[in-house]
Amino acid sequence: MPQATATVARPRKSHTGRGLIIAGVVVVVATVAGGAWSMSNSERIRREAALATGGDSRRAIPVMLANGCAGCHTISGVPGAQGLVGPSLDRSLATRSYIGGSLPNTTAHLIRWLRFSREVEPHTAMPSTLISEQDARDVAAYLYALH
Repeated sequence: MPQATATVARPRKSHTGRGLIIAGVVVVVATVAGGAWSMSNSERIRREAALATGGDSRRAIPVMLANGCAGCHTISGVPGAQGLVGPSLDRSLATRSYIGGSLPNTTAHLIRWLRFSREVEPHTAMPSTLISEQDARDVAAYLYALH
């Protein structure tokens, strides 16, 4: 992270004794290493997905592996996720109009779908995972951040 230090010039007596010399300038010194001020596009997308979902994409892979997502879906970054039963999740869900074929693509709908897909669509091949709401938020953050 960049480190910034603010230095404010303080009033000083002049060497001539004529009063105070006031400098009205605030100087900000920043140490920037390797473009640290600018966030990478991937990091920006990951943060936006986290804000939108209330999830942390870094916790999603173990949840997806434990719940068999890799058996049905191809999911970038998830070990062994080369499934062909469900749709490929290699690209961001953010560009899709619908989730599960019928739900408008919103964060709330994705979280609901991840937890209770058979309640939403009884004939879907996707099982209701019954994962916690936080786990669903984490998975949603991961899927929305794929690009």
